[in-house]
Amino acid sequence: MHQFKAIAAMSLNRVIGCNNRIPWHLPEDLQWFKRLTLGHVLVMGRKTFQAIGRPLPGRTTLVLSRTGFSHPGVQTVPDLQQLGDLIQADPVLQTRQVFICGGAQVYAQALPLCSDLYLTVVKQVVDGDAFFPPFEHLFVPVQQLADGPQFKLTHYRNVRLSAPNR
Repeated sequence: MHQFKAIAAMSLNRVIGCNNRIPWHLPEDLQWFKRLTLGHVLVMGRKTFQAIGRPLPGRTTLVLSRTGFSHPGVQTVPDLQQLGDLIQADPVLQTRQVFICGGAQVYAQALPLCSDLYLTVVKQVVDGDAFFPPFEHLFVPVQQLADGPQFKLTHYRNVRLSAPNR
């Protein structure tokens, strides 16, 4: 199966969302997300996609949904196994990095399959209803990418998969 990478932002209390919204606005982190994912593949759950409302420009968007969801400009797959099959069957997708980008249920299922995790920790405690799952048992930090007053960005590597940077 294709190795995935995950990209996420969470608060100090692990919140990633509140009422299908990101509970902070950090333009610098959004720019980082864009730079890292542009030209690649984004995989997200249906609720995350519906919160965004459209495919993000310059990226292929794949939505995980068991409900038969469809939207122009995106492909939908019911689970991670079929996601892997889709990527395996598509020579173009095989050449791109595949980023898991939410929500909570998708992260929980996909993190063990991810070679890398790019995690922003927002330096505040916020109210929320979606939380980033435990990852510390799977990943080790390999590079501190940013550490400012509002957030810290760290690149982690999966200790079990430990694939070289691609």
